[in-house]
Amino acid sequence: QKGYDFMLQDNHQQVWHFVVQYLKSLEGHRKHKELLQEAMLFLISLSYGKVGDAYAASSLTKRGRVLMKDLSLFGLLYVQQLGEKLSLFYPTQIALQLVQESSSQSSTLWSLSTKTLEAALAHPRPHDSSHLAIIVQTNFQLCAYTTSELHVSMLGLFCDVQTIRRLPNVVFMIITRDSVKAAFNLGIQADQILRFLEKHAHPKLRGSSGSPLPQNVEDQIWLWDRELRRVVWSEVWVHQCQMRGEFQAVKEHALEIGGHAWSSETKNQILVHVAQAEAVHAFLRQWRAKTVAEGI
Repeated sequence: QKGYDFMLQDNHQQVWHFVVQYLKSLEGHRKHKELLQEAMLFLISLSYGKVGDAYAASSLTKRGRVLMKDLSLFGLLYVQQLGEKLSLFYPTQIALQLVQESSSQSSTLWSLSTKTLEAALAHPRPHDSSHLAIIVQTNFQLCAYTTSELHVSMLGLFCDVQTIRRLPNVVFMIITRDSVKAAFNLGIQADQILRFLEKHAHPKLRGSSGSPLPQNVEDQIWLWDRELRRVVWSEVWVHQCQMRGEFQAVKEHALEIGGHAWSSETKNQILVHVAQAEAVHAFLRQWRAKTVAEGI
């Protein structure tokens, strides 16, 4: 389930996952507190940078230069070596997305990613296989502008692969009840599917204030998710009453302590939640002993 959750996340969340794991790996260093503080300050500073602007590595501390090289492996920085002593680093768009100062900055980054995607989609046969733009129609047909087999496989997790139709840069699939249920069986959740479809919505759908997904499709996916919880499983203790008046006495006590799950006077049977089974059993022993004593 964690693997599917990571795969369906957007790039921003995936990179944060790697960064968090990297920060945890620093805990084994004898000066891990200083390193963690330096790393957090570095990440926050990156959020104030600009894509394409060069910054001198000499302005960083010794630990900062080590962090610069490590973060470049995650795609947060591009490091350029000029000669033997001069190094420059350039923050990438992903680096700016990690720590966002305000909602206006977030909308700016969203606008930049939209323009990049629009440029990729404008090509009749895109060469960049990293782009993915999804349109979900009210009839549950999904139209995905992509040339990546990885993206097609990801869509096949919750779409019916038997309905796939291909064009050079477009893939058509149908979202069905069985395909979504198959995704649920793999551990994928409804909110993960909807989040993936929203994050990769076509640029033409991003301008609206509402959700880029049709309301009926979104509601139906949630309804299919709730079908998994129509039946609630409870572990119970089955008690078969034997004495006269035992059924009514045990049932009333079970109701009082909140342990009554089900009962049938016809079958003379009571089902008690396991958590309260010991208390009901203790009451039963006392009741039987008292009833026998009174009978004598």
